[in-house]
Amino acid sequence: MSMKMDLRILFLALIVAGFTSHCVWGEEDYYRQKDVFIMKCMGTIKIGTPYEDPIQPCIRAVGKYDMKRICNAFTFSDQLKVSMMKTVLLAYVCHKPIPIGEKCGSKCLSLYSSIYHKKNHIAILCG
Repeated sequence: MSMKMDLRILFLALIVAGFTSHCVWGEEDYYRQKDVFIMKCMGTIKIGTPYEDPIQPCIRAVGKYDMKRICNAFTFSDQLKVSMMKTVLLAYVCHKPIPIGEKCGSKCLSLYSSIYHKKNHIAILCG
């Protein structure tokens, strides 16, 4: 009887593992989108430089991609070259805000909530 129960548990574990692997495959798309976003928007989101108005390819990328998922896809190495604060600001001014409380890289957006309250000071327009 113990052997039947062990086989049932093993069978159930295999089924669950089969379904979870599809979720992992789907996540890969956001990493590719994140890389394209970084490439097209680097002038705006680069660490160590002042925030610059986004260029048209960057604006189109922000409009096309799910910024919340891209923010979640940032790795530690991305955070060494990309400013999470500028990324959140860029998403906001392009009308694709990342919800407060979400993570952007390793940082929680509650730290960045003050930029939402300073919207009158932002003179950047996105198409």
